[in-house]
Amino acid sequence: MNTMIKTVDVFEVVTPDNFNEERYLQENPDIRRAVESGELKSGWQHFKRHGQKEHRKQKTSEHRDAVLGLRKEKAARIRKILKTDIDIEETEDFVFDYTGTERKKMFNFDETEKVSSFFYDAVPLEIINSLPDGLILDCGAGFRTVYYENVVNYEIAPYLTTDVLGFAEDLPFEDNSFDAVFSFAVLEHVKLPFEAAKEMVRVLKPGGKMAVCAAFLQPLHGYPHHYFNMTGQGLKVLFEDVLDIEKQFINDGTGPISSLTWFLRQWVEGLPEREKKKFLKTKVADLLGQPYEYLDKGYVRELSPEKQFELASATLLLGTKR
Repeated sequence: MNTMIKTVDVFEVVTPDNFNEERYLQENPDIRRAVESGELKSGWQHFKRHGQKEHRKQKTSEHRDAVLGLRKEKAARIRKILKTDIDIEETEDFVFDYTGTERKKMFNFDETEKVSSFFYDAVPLEIINSLPDGLILDCGAGFRTVYYENVVNYEIAPYLTTDVLGFAEDLPFEDNSFDAVFSFAVLEHVKLPFEAAKEMVRVLKPGGKMAVCAAFLQPLHGYPHHYFNMTGQGLKVLFEDVLDIEKQFINDGTGPISSLTWFLRQWVEGLPEREKKKFLKTKVADLLGQPYEYLDKGYVRELSPEKQFELASATLLLGTKR
C-alpha cells in the first residue's frame, strides 16, 4: 500500500534567501498597490520592514511544472471515472472542461478575477491522509495552496490547481466514483443546492466519507454569486436521507466570533469617513437595544447601499406575474 501522498507546495514562506520581487508582489496585492502608488519603493523594502515578521508568502519558482507533472498522472485516473455519454474537453495541460455554453447559461456563470482560496483544517487532512490510494472529490475547491495527487479539484474557475472545470449541480463523473467528497463554502454559492447535494452523494462510493461546510450567519460574499445561507438544520436536511450523519459541529473558523467580526468590519467599510470615526467609538453596550432605536443614527442612515444588501437581516422582493 502506498503510504506517501505526492503533493506540490504552491506557496512558500518568504525568507531573505528565496525572496523574489515579482512573485512577492504578485501574491501580496496590498504591497503591490503600495509600490505602485509610491508609498513603498519596492517589495523588498516591505519585506525587510514587515514581511518577514508577518510570514508573507510567494509562489514557489517550480510550482507550475510540478503541478503539471502531478496533474498528468491524476488525469489518467480521472479519465476512468468520467461519464461515457458526455462531451468533455481535455486541455493540453490535462484539465477537463465540462462547463459548456448551455451549462454556463443554466447555472449563471460569470467571469471574475476574484480568487477563492483557503486551507484544509484537521478534518479534511485526516481524510486525505487516510486515503493515499483513494480518490477524493473537492467540489468547489478554489485555489489550493497545496496540490494533492489523491484530490480532484473541481471548480468553475481555471486556477493553477484546478483539475476539472464544471458546476456542482451537474458532475461529469460516474456513480460511486470517489472514496470521499468535500464541499467547503460552496453550497451557498450554487443556484440549485439540493441538486448539488444529490450529485455529490451520487458520485460518492457506499461507505465513503462526506465533509461539508456551508454559510449560516455570513454577509453577502464570494464568487460567482451568493444565493442561499442555511442553518445547521438546513444543511442536515440536504443529506440526512442518504448519509449516516456522524456529527455536526463548529470549528475555530466558523464560530459566532467570525460572524460578529465579519459584520462589523464590513459595516465600517461601508461608512463615510466622518460616520466611520463615530461608529468606531461606539461600545457594545450601546448596540444592544431594539433595531428601531437606531434608525436615525448616522452609522445606520449613511451605510452604503451595497453594504445594506451585504449585511441585511432580510431582503424583500415585489413582482408581477408574466
